[in-house]
Amino acid sequence: MSLDPAAFRAGIATGRRIGTAMAALVVILVLATALAGCGSSGHVAQGIVTDITPNGPVKVARFTIRTTDGTALTFRVGTLELDGNAFPAEHLGEHRLTAQPVAVAYREEGGELVAYRLVDAPWVK
Repeated sequence: MSLDPAAFRAGIATGRRIGTAMAALVVILVLATALAGCGSSGHVAQGIVTDITPNGPVKVARFTIRTTDGTALTFRVGTLELDGNAFPAEHLGEHRLTAQPVAVAYREEGGELVAYRLVDAPWVK
């Protein structure tokens, strides 16, 4: 039995496409898991923290991120989910100083964007 070289190359190309699709699926699943909350629904924004409005000496009331397309979004800090790899709002100061991107899960309430989950977003460039 002989192996047809064209069929062999086609099989490799198909394997590469499947591998690329699987890698994309893994990234999507990791992001969904990272931002999945306790049944909370909403939106997700990603970007660099540019401003923080404190509420007292250590609490954060509001913060602003600049998304990859240059849009500035300001969020009020709601009740944050802190399970998994989520972090408290006080950690945003470190992200602002180091320009490390964040992903923000949020809802729209009364015309405001209300953050309910914060995670590191190393995939944002």
